[in-house]
Amino acid sequence: MTRILNESWLSRIAHIDYAFQPIVNIHSGICYGYEALLRNYEAAGFSSIFELFDEACHDHVLHALDLQLRDKAINKFSQLEWKNKVKLFFNLDNRLLNSADYKPGNTLNSLKFSDLSQDSICFEISERHELDHNQELADVLNNYRSQGYKIAVDDCGAGFAGLKLLYYIRPDFIKIDRFFIQDITDDLNKR
Repeated sequence: MTRILNESWLSRIAHIDYAFQPIVNIHSGICYGYEALLRNYEAAGFSSIFELFDEACHDHVLHALDLQLRDKAINKFSQLEWKNKVKLFFNLDNRLLNSADYKPGNTLNSLKFSDLSQDSICFEISERHELDHNQELADVLNNYRSQGYKIAVDDCGAGFAGLKLLYYIRPDFIKIDRFFIQDITDDLNKR
C-alpha cells in the first residue's frame, strides 16, 4: 500500500533540487546523457542523500518520495533545450525494486507532461543495498525495458552484488565505481 507524503515530507522535498552531470562518450567526446544528482538536501534537514532515503524507508514513504523526486527531475530535465538529444539517468534506490508499492506506469504518467519519451530515461540501479535476485525483480526490470526505458548499474563493484547483479539485471550501461579508475595511470593492477 503506497503511503502518502505528509506535510513535513512535502516541505522537505520542496528544498531539494537537481543538478545534471554530463555523461560523455569517451570515444567521441559527445554528451550521451545527464545524471540527475540531488542537491540542497542539507536545507531539507539531511546530512547526506543516503540519510534522506534511509529515513524515507524507515517512515515507509520511500516509494512516494521516489515518485515526487522523479517528477521533479523529469520536469527540470524537460526544460533543457537539448532534452530530446540526450538521456536522463535517474538513480533508483534499489529497495524500490522489491517494493509491494511498485506499480507499472508511474514514470509514463510523469512523462506525459514533459514532452519526453520513455527511451529518454535510463534508470540507474546501485549496489548500495542488497537486492533479492528473483523473478519479481526480473519482472520489474523487464517491464521497464518493454516500455523503452534503459537500465544502468551504478558504482559497479562498490556494493553488495557485483557480478551477480550484472547477471540478473542485464544492464544496458555499466558505470564502474570511481575506485577502479582513480589513479589508473599510476596503478598497474587497475590497468
